[in-house]
Amino acid sequence: MKALWRRRAVRHVLLGLLPLLVAGSAVIAVLAVRLAETAGPVRDATARATATVQRAGFGPDRRDIQVTWTDDTGTVRTSTVHAVRASDVPVGARIVVRYRPGDPGRVFVTGDETSARLNDLAFGVGLAGFLIIGVLIASAVHIARRLAAERQPGTSLPATYARSRRGLLRRSWLVVEEGGQSWWVSVHWDPVLERLRPGTPVTVHGRPSRDRVLVADIEGTQVWQAGRRRRTPPPGEVDRAADREPAGGELPLTRQFRADAGLLAAAPLLGLLWAYVDDGGRVSWLLATTIAGAVLFWLPTVRGSDPT
Repeated sequence: MKALWRRRAVRHVLLGLLPLLVAGSAVIAVLAVRLAETAGPVRDATARATATVQRAGFGPDRRDIQVTWTDDTGTVRTSTVHAVRASDVPVGARIVVRYRPGDPGRVFVTGDETSARLNDLAFGVGLAGFLIIGVLIASAVHIARRLAAERQPGTSLPATYARSRRGLLRRSWLVVEEGGQSWWVSVHWDPVLERLRPGTPVTVHGRPSRDRVLVADIEGTQVWQAGRRRRTPPPGEVDRAADREPAGGELPLTRQFRADAGLLAAAPLLGLLWAYVDDGGRVSWLLATTIAGAVLFWLPTVRGSDPT
């Protein structure tokens, strides 16, 4: 396990998970508390009655529905419920209302604002949990596939270190030559790449023309593939090691995480989009932005990034 932790790519992936684990757990806790608070009155509403719709589609946003019903004491009640959207329930329609025994002042019906809020909160808890579990599984599979690739037979192939830049994205590449074909393989950055001379033969575990995951052995260091391999150069600005001065020295992971953090600029926009779709307010935007930021922080750790 210590040998695995010494690999820069492994540390990059696992440390990149921490913000999502912390932020995701916090978001789930907040949503769970709000879900419990909202569900409390509904859970206590154990009494049921059949109500008749008297009016529908009135109020400032045309979402109010007025119903009459008889409670368990035989008293006729008139209540107004707020639907999720503009209502066209026909007058005279009969619907089931729920209320708390002995407290008929507040009623609940299927499709009202409270039930929609409960569905949204439950969906939010499930989505946050799904993201955490999905990212954990994706990270584990990412590491396991590269460890398996290291056991593939090695072939000596010429390779050149290159990097690409497109907007906020900076990625490392190995250009591997096989049978006259150049393969652009996205890799996890490692200091050994800076010392690789263009066209130097390296031991490649797996074949670019056949295998989906490759590992390059450069000076005894296993350089893992990050994203997919390509037959053509990646989009954006591309330069090779011979075109620039080497960064020199061991660049700490903190510098790489600072480079990765550029993607966080998209998190507030994604949060705003979610708040619009969810019809939520500032809290919904804040929670969605937190989760989106954590996922965007993790994404470059498996897709590969270049801190130079």
